[in-house]
Amino acid sequence: MSTKKAPMRPKKDKKTLSRPTKDNFRHEKSERKSASAHKSERPPTKRKTVDSLSPPRDCYFLWGHHALHAALKNPSRRIKALYCTYQSQDKLISVMQELSSDRQNALPEPRIVERALLDQIDGEGGKAVHQGLVAAVMPLTAPSLDEYLNSLDDQTPQRVMVLDQLSDPRNIGAILRSARAFGTSALILQDRHAPEETGSLARTAVGALEDVTCIKVVNLARALDQLKHHFFHIAGLDMDGSSDIQRAASADRLALVMGSEGKGMRRLTYEACDEILAIEMADTSESLNVSVAAAIMMHGTQSRS
Repeated sequence: MSTKKAPMRPKKDKKTLSRPTKDNFRHEKSERKSASAHKSERPPTKRKTVDSLSPPRDCYFLWGHHALHAALKNPSRRIKALYCTYQSQDKLISVMQELSSDRQNALPEPRIVERALLDQIDGEGGKAVHQGLVAAVMPLTAPSLDEYLNSLDDQTPQRVMVLDQLSDPRNIGAILRSARAFGTSALILQDRHAPEETGSLARTAVGALEDVTCIKVVNLARALDQLKHHFFHIAGLDMDGSSDIQRAASADRLALVMGSEGKGMRRLTYEACDEILAIEMADTSESLNVSVAAAIMMHGTQSRS
């Protein structure tokens, strides 16, 4: 039996393992995210099943370039998820580059998804025209009427719109758009009959939902009394009205009241008005859509100072 020892193998130099730095970690994290993004960018195969997309709890989907752009710019808007198609990612990047660093850090990382996934979003009566951009957002937190009134500047003319049981979200969205255009700072709606904040409403408002305050109240007649205590002149709109719109425009604080799409103002609302206005129309015309009538009233009574 041999007693020779086996030749010893030369020792390999031990490699020094450096602890990952914060910068290295960020770089590796970025690479992983980049790889994940590239994976989602690949077009689906014919056999691929598209999963459904649902907003997080207490959120709703907001879609379209203008609505999403305004939401991203609004620091009060809480955004829980961002989605875009491969074709729309440059558009989203350019919008986000306009934001402050604090706002960018508060936003979730966008996820690139297939267009077919966004096409499944319910547009509330039709297909959501998302333009490849979708966000899951929390509804805005509105102030109470007291908080709003106490925050007003006494030196600045004020315009508000009071909506008596309007229920169509597209009409509300169109009125919001006109309110922003003509200097109306708030919409006051009755809580029980006002539509919820939705993607369809936001889409119709074209970003104005982020700029015009929407206040919901329990009792509209009581809300009109509160407005009067803060020196608002209350002017309702009705086909039987006869007052001059231009005279109402001279009020420093003016609240315009619009009735519902079918029934108009209710009796108590009508009686709470200081005056009733009418829009002059051709004899062959019976009525206007409520959002069109609201736009005409806001334009005709906007502050000139």
